[in-house]
Amino acid sequence: MLIFSKYENTFDNIFVSQPVVDINIEDSNCFIIRFPKFKRISHFILSFDAENLFSQSKSTFGYSFNLEDLLLKHENTSENGYFVLGVTSNKNRKKQYNPYPRNKNYNHAVEHIETIVENYLPIVLSDYDVNLSSTKRIVMGASMGGLMAIKTSILYPIFENIFSFSPAFWYGYVDFIEDLKNINKKALCNLSVGLKEGDLFGDEVGNIFPTEWDLDFSNNDNFYVSGVRKINEVFQKNKIKTNYIEQSNGKHNENSWLPVLDKFLIST
Repeated sequence: MLIFSKYENTFDNIFVSQPVVDINIEDSNCFIIRFPKFKRISHFILSFDAENLFSQSKSTFGYSFNLEDLLLKHENTSENGYFVLGVTSNKNRKKQYNPYPRNKNYNHAVEHIETIVENYLPIVLSDYDVNLSSTKRIVMGASMGGLMAIKTSILYPIFENIFSFSPAFWYGYVDFIEDLKNINKKALCNLSVGLKEGDLFGDEVGNIFPTEWDLDFSNNDNFYVSGVRKINEVFQKNKIKTNYIEQSNGKHNENSWLPVLDKFLIST
């Protein structure tokens, strides 16, 4: 059961649940829902790292998508109405958000996705009278959340529209690259990367990752871009429709991802 309360006083259409415990990682997540006030629901968005969606003061690193303003802009200029189900992350994010762990005995990320989609999504759909089949279904995330978005669509092909911002491909590489072949052939993968994201690593990538990977190790920025380009190449080879964007000055934060999200929404 999910019990929702107002997210912030400034929003009258956004609510947050009580913490839901994940006993396997000894931590919890909250669910955040946003519904359109004056529009029929046409789009359903499932998002990871939901603490970074709506409020800069609640975000992890002080960056936010300011998603309410963006969705209102699209609702005011179209017939679209967006329902959002976001799931917050926690201090065990590297465990809960890695669908390709080296220890293959237990996959916390896959279990997390399955719990969201099979246990809690039906509750939200019922409580808010949302007919999922009549909506365009989007799953989105950034960095490790970008991995989770892609994996969610692989596990649950009903989410045919993927928004993956700067996916942290090196978690589980090369297993992740191989898994891309399992994605729904009807999917549209909206994929992006910034050309200035290498400072995320904090050390030279050649000191961190296996140099036998067929990627560009000339500098940290090029390494990041080459990995995301590799994802796009695999999609192309498998005839998956993509909408691929590279940002010349893009950094690893919501300020850079926001204008890309705006473009992705326009095309979906």
